[in-house]
Amino acid sequence: MLCMMKIEIVNNSDDFLDLKNDWDSLYNLVNCSAFQSFNFNYYSWISDLKNNKRNQLAIAVIKKKLETVAIFPFYVDAKRQLRFINDVHADFCDCISREEIDLQQLFSFLKKTSAFNTIHLINIKDNASIKTYFKIDETPNSLLLPFERYAFINLEKGIFPDNYLKFKSKQKTEFRRIQKKNNDKKHFILSAETEVLPKSEILVLKEKMIALGFRKKYFLPKSQLTLIEELYNKKLISLSIVRKENKIHALSFVLKKSNEYLFWIDMFDESKMVNLFNYTSIMSKLSSENAVCMNLGRGLYNYKIVNFNPKIAQLYAIHIFNSKMQLLIFQSSNKILKFAKSIYKRLR
Repeated sequence: MLCMMKIEIVNNSDDFLDLKNDWDSLYNLVNCSAFQSFNFNYYSWISDLKNNKRNQLAIAVIKKKLETVAIFPFYVDAKRQLRFINDVHADFCDCISREEIDLQQLFSFLKKTSAFNTIHLINIKDNASIKTYFKIDETPNSLLLPFERYAFINLEKGIFPDNYLKFKSKQKTEFRRIQKKNNDKKHFILSAETEVLPKSEILVLKEKMIALGFRKKYFLPKSQLTLIEELYNKKLISLSIVRKENKIHALSFVLKKSNEYLFWIDMFDESKMVNLFNYTSIMSKLSSENAVCMNLGRGLYNYKIVNFNPKIAQLYAIHIFNSKMQLLIFQSSNKILKFAKSIYKRLR
């Protein structure tokens, strides 16, 4: 409950930076993803969101007896929506909290200090703190909706692929075929401790993917690459790379927290099965040393499901409106969008 706590709202970059020590301490105490780290949120703001002057920070810091017990990394966007920082690129969004928080009271307080019309919180895991705190029956004009899904596999320490019992013999045979197709290439895991970020090679591969039609022309903009470089230098991110004769044919930006590794952004050329070779190579290396969770990230791409037979989990979105009319308009627009998508899928 907030009656025994103090709420502070951080709305500028200097105060955001001053939060680092408290944020890091809380982050290391609670069960959350790398997307809730200070570095991911701070550099997302500095390298991207801050560039739009209509975006406003609205980070809620909850203190109990001078000790920070919860941080809600919010901002208000140009459409006056309260959102999680960099929610579009963060596979999982949540607050960082070790105390139960009354969201109704928090949002009422935020309303007095930050000008927003609606609240849209996406990419929320089923066990996320904010989903636990959200009480739809006590929140007027609100919705809790299924959003996207994500996939993951838990590998025991051992020899890949035998250390995952759900792999069938057909899949293991396919892994051997992938290895054979790419036995002229080498796999590496790069970190800031061993090598600087190979930006020029990343940009070459980016342009190749766009030219091949694998990605849209706005893929990996300068602001996102700046964020990646900051995260790489802060050792939050590593690179899983497939090379041949000093040329990169595939790479994945991999986020890590504890024993969980998440494939965040994948890049690859037209080489046969090279992206899958990259996946299986890093899985093999990491699981040979420790039991690991390999998170395949948000979105159920067919090649991930077919080849890795992962566990699948649901993500959710919380929407809160100022009025019944706003809620009804959103629901109508949502239905029209779903219908249009279903028609598009049938016509493809």
